[in-house]
Amino acid sequence: MDALVRKLTSVNDVIAKGVMAIAMTIIAFSVLALTSGAFTRYFTGLGFDWIMDLPPVMMPWLVFMLAGVLLRSKSHITVDFMPRYLSVRGTIRLSFFIHLFVLGCAVVFFIAGIDAVVLFRELGQFIELEFDLPYWYVYLSFPVGFGILAIFAIELALKDWIALTRPPDPAEYSSRQL
Repeated sequence: MDALVRKLTSVNDVIAKGVMAIAMTIIAFSVLALTSGAFTRYFTGLGFDWIMDLPPVMMPWLVFMLAGVLLRSKSHITVDFMPRYLSVRGTIRLSFFIHLFVLGCAVVFFIAGIDAVVLFRELGQFIELEFDLPYWYVYLSFPVGFGILAIFAIELALKDWIALTRPPDPAEYSSRQL
């Protein structure tokens, strides 16, 4: 079990770094596109509408892909009052429950995202920019993001399970955040 978790952790490390690189690229493009579009319109009176319209279209990619990375790095929204009142084992059990719940939700939304992608691909609708951008490109961010979230939730749940099957180390989990 430990070997499986180590391999999954190493794969997830690569995925997390890739997601962070994509997220930084989306944010950099959004900031630069909106800033340069504002300057261009101010100084020349002309602009490219698609540069102004593309950053909001890219936000679902940013949000849904980062959800898993934030959960894994414990940077996502957390409930911090419960661990204060729980024992070390209770904190691990709560963490395990949360990660299983997140996994279940991620699987449901992953399946719903695939359905949405198929629907919008069959409809053949396009976003109205200066070029044709199919709606399903945007909806593809749902299954991709929730798939990443599911993989990270599996890793975290397995680590919690391993921690539950071993004697607790109070020093390791005394300041544990969910």
